[in-house]
Amino acid sequence: MSFKEKLEKLKMKISDPSLHVNRNYEFEAELEDHQLVNQNIYRLYYIDYHRIGENYGRTDNNVGVIDLPFKPFMLPDGMSREDGFKVLSYLTDFIEKQLNLSPCSYKSVSTLNSVLDLERLGFKRVNEDINDSEVIDLFTVSGRLLLFKNSRHYQKYFEWYTENITLDEIKAIYSKCGIEFYDLILSENSEKSKIENSNGGPQLIKKR
Repeated sequence: MSFKEKLEKLKMKISDPSLHVNRNYEFEAELEDHQLVNQNIYRLYYIDYHRIGENYGRTDNNVGVIDLPFKPFMLPDGMSREDGFKVLSYLTDFIEKQLNLSPCSYKSVSTLNSVLDLERLGFKRVNEDINDSEVIDLFTVSGRLLLFKNSRHYQKYFEWYTENITLDEIKAIYSKCGIEFYDLILSENSEKSKIENSNGGPQLIKKR
């Protein structure tokens, strides 16, 4: 069989609707909150479930997973868990708006994780060599939600994000902790994102 004949055969296979499995229902799933453990260590966690090769006639259980836990951290001294989640929610919205990022994207979560290293925000990194039972995971889930719901991670899932948190709310939260809060300065070019630190100098974050 010539290369041209093989190519035509492959095109016919791809275009054959009988070989395609419609699993679009996997994108829709209602995720419910689970009880939080009594811990004070947190971790941003990005997960994306997807299917590999479905558009090329594959009908097997071809699941792909992006499973990325980030560095664990503790909240600023004197900040409650509820207030901490509000701060993270505000920073998420700010980052996505300023850098024009898609909600729930990997770049959004990775940038937020980098921002937590800014000393003026008060978050504290902890030893990464910890057991999963010792950390509260803050999941950002994209892709096929139903596959996440059937995963081992789901038992730790809860909705930590709150939309439309205002700057005044964040200033009040930080004021209770004795910290003055002001917005980050974010800029992006073709090579890197720049985040201004508390001393006015730049902290560079390489694009993923």
